[in-house]
Amino acid sequence: MSRFKIGDTVLLDGRQAKVVWFSENANEIEAIDEYIVEFDDKHRQFVTSSTLRQELQSVHNREQNSDPCCSQTH
Repeated sequence: MSRFKIGDTVLLDGRQAKVVWFSENANEIEAIDEYIVEFDDKHRQFVTSSTLRQELQSVHNREQNSDPCCSQTH
């Protein structure tokens, strides 16, 4: 299963980009997914999964880490 899907926002060399194409390569000895990402300026680049990082969304992370039943004390 690929790490990223079409439409995911990722980081490449400190710049945000969106995944516009991917290919899973599960039959290889070491599975390597291939992607084409598009930057805001419409420039596209071919990359492999090892060069991408998921763009963290702070609001999404706070929702995952919060539990209204339990409060954390620091």
